[in-house]
Amino acid sequence: MNPLLKSASKTFLVLIPVLISSLFLSAQENEISVIKEAYIQSFNEGNVSKLSGYFGSQISKSKSAQLNKNLIRALRLVGSVKSMDLKTKSGGKYRYKVVHENLSTLEVVFELDSKGLLSSLTLGPYTYKNAPQLERSISSLILPFKGEWYTFWGGKTTAQNYHNSSPQMRGAYDFLVVGDNGRSHHNGPSKNEDFYAFGKEIIAPVDGKIIFTSDGVIDNDWPAMNRDAAYGNVVMMETENKEYLVFAHLKLNSINVKQGQKVNQGDLLGLCGNSGNSTEPHLHFQMQNIPDFSSPTGAWTYFEKVKVNGHTREDYLPTKGDIISN
Repeated sequence: MNPLLKSASKTFLVLIPVLISSLFLSAQENEISVIKEAYIQSFNEGNVSKLSGYFGSQISKSKSAQLNKNLIRALRLVGSVKSMDLKTKSGGKYRYKVVHENLSTLEVVFELDSKGLLSSLTLGPYTYKNAPQLERSISSLILPFKGEWYTFWGGKTTAQNYHNSSPQMRGAYDFLVVGDNGRSHHNGPSKNEDFYAFGKEIIAPVDGKIIFTSDGVIDNDWPAMNRDAAYGNVVMMETENKEYLVFAHLKLNSINVKQGQKVNQGDLLGLCGNSGNSTEPHLHFQMQNIPDFSSPTGAWTYFEKVKVNGHTREDYLPTKGDIISN
């Protein structure tokens, strides 16, 4: 064989797998773009049908049905997709940052098989790199209510405060009102109005700006719970120190502020309710490091000057069992 032909033949044989790989990756790039758009449509419609045509053999009918349920539940929790940006890709694995309308950011991972079909799809909280650190409150805060309230969950241990088992809710409080009978309700409760906290005013503990509100969730018909609504009717405000305060489970149609509005300490935000994943009328209150419901880190919240079980305390972090007031 002509030496030149022999050399060319060897070069061609070496190039074949490279060309095949290049063509495969190019096909994947085209396919993943289509799959991404199908995912957005399926999520926003709460119906997996737009995406199901791209399922590989590893996603069975049972997994498809479960995925459909998960999409519907996620849509209720975080709202529709606003943007979806590719963050990393490795082989057939693609990771996306997905921003949703309800101030939530998730990570979606697509994994493609050799045919360019989905072999797996995972959905979870997005991990922010270089997120701001917030160990404890910086601003001078008053309690977010008037009168005496009972600290049902609060403190730095998990025994005192079950929220501490989750980094996202570390330091969060559940506050309710206890009557002279030592209970959170009148004797023989049958409706939300039987609970002392229901309808109580929730106020701004510090000057700040409202960055998110969501209303329209019906208060639970006690003792039912609504796990698909999580925080229920909720307000998030930002302080000048970039602390983010969450006021959750508010009463239906009671929110008194709007996104973008500036508020002063003591201003009315809404009324205590029993909406969302709530066991009874109460206020869920927390401070966090970023304006995101899905991926924050909670911070310890101290109050500048409060009465605790009849005694004045300064720079105080309420603990389970405390009866507190401004």
